[in-house]
Amino acid sequence: MAVVGVLAVVLSAVTVLQLYQLAAHRTQVLVMARDVPIGQVIEAQDLTSLAVGVMPGLQWTRAQDRDGVIGKRATADLRAGTLLAPSQFGTVVTPDDGQQIVPIALKASQLPVRGLKPGDRIVAAAVPEEGRQGVEYRALVDRVGHPDVDGTVVVDLLMPATTGTALARLAAEGKIAMVLGTRVRHAAIASPECPPASASQTGSSTPTGAPC
Repeated sequence: MAVVGVLAVVLSAVTVLQLYQLAAHRTQVLVMARDVPIGQVIEAQDLTSLAVGVMPGLQWTRAQDRDGVIGKRATADLRAGTLLAPSQFGTVVTPDDGQQIVPIALKASQLPVRGLKPGDRIVAAAVPEEGRQGVEYRALVDRVGHPDVDGTVVVDLLMPATTGTALARLAAEGKIAMVLGTRVRHAAIASPECPPASASQTGSSTPTGAPC
């Protein structure tokens, strides 16, 4: 009992010390004053500041960076009263006009050993059926989810709106195969002009650096 009592006193002292350090090292950070939906421009009246003791690992934006935030677009739904993280605002929001985000569930056997990351260029090839020619859909990886208990991973693909619906339908039927291409910068994600290519076009000359 004496040992337990000593440990309790030590833990209490450590907790008090941590709280004191947080209180003594408070930082002015940006806090949302109003709700801002994803894609909307952040205005001056949407922001306020607050002095907080920032915990390690917590994402936050310094109040002195306020001018650099105003005019940026929300990349997530921002709620009043929450700290503003650097990942929640930017100049580009996806999908843009003419684009779609297509979620594809992939089994572990369908993924490359190195995995998929945002910015990877992929080709989703429709499995040919009797009497029908296979089609390839080019897209870029926007986000990658965490594996579920079965090892299935949901991958958000950014692609032209003209082909996104067709790929989603094939994926739901389990009739696609994934091929990984060259990685590109995430900021340069696909333009809506990229058309689907038939299987006969595989290996055709695509200009180097083209978003497709």
